[in-house]
Amino acid sequence: LAIECNTKEFDKQVEKDDALSEKVSDCYFYGDGSLAKDHVTNEELYNDAISMAKASGGHHANVPYLKPYMIGSSLDNFYLRLGYHLTSDKGAESRLMLLAEEQEKPILEVESSLFQIQMMTGYSDALQEMLLEENVYTDPVEYWASVDELYALWCAGDEAALIEKLKDDTSEMTEEELVLYNEYNKAMMIDRNDGMLNVARQYLESGDVVFYAVGLAHLLDTNNGLVFTLRDAGYTVTLVEYK
Repeated sequence: LAIECNTKEFDKQVEKDDALSEKVSDCYFYGDGSLAKDHVTNEELYNDAISMAKASGGHHANVPYLKPYMIGSSLDNFYLRLGYHLTSDKGAESRLMLLAEEQEKPILEVESSLFQIQMMTGYSDALQEMLLEENVYTDPVEYWASVDELYALWCAGDEAALIEKLKDDTSEMTEEELVLYNEYNKAMMIDRNDGMLNVARQYLESGDVVFYAVGLAHLLDTNNGLVFTLRDAGYTVTLVEYK
């Protein structure tokens, strides 16, 4: 089984490895001792973020020292917890890992937890502020309506509808917002998709049989998603229905 990253194993390593723990800490906090508010230009946004962190139970003494992305991420996790009918513990990746462990199959990493942490906390200040704003002012009802729609399409295996759902509408973005969106999309999707394609081809060319499980958007991204880039590379990629 190959997954994006084995967070469960990574957490164990962080507890045992002081050097790795320090690397993670360096990602979460600013090395110059500055605070999140020093990097967020909108004071009202920062105050609202802290208020929401307190209201959601995600506030602690270190929060003001965290990078804005980390504060926003904790709020995103809060919205996810509101969806009582869906839980990551029963998600596809968790279930696949459990099956692999039960059958004593090796679990491979396409990326790594540290890579993902370094990428997301390495966004520019402006992008981190924009993402924080999205997290703070998200409407929970709209959030879960969108998640439920995506989940229903995923269960139905409707490839065309999923591709349409995953498309980002940039038509109403300002020039500044579009620049930040492109920064985000390059790091989160384009560069990672290229890396995932290289790993997938390595597995295919090695002759090993690998169940390759990564996020849906990485498969069906219309720019360079794996379904399309593998087809372009000459491989046959078909949708397998499960009933």
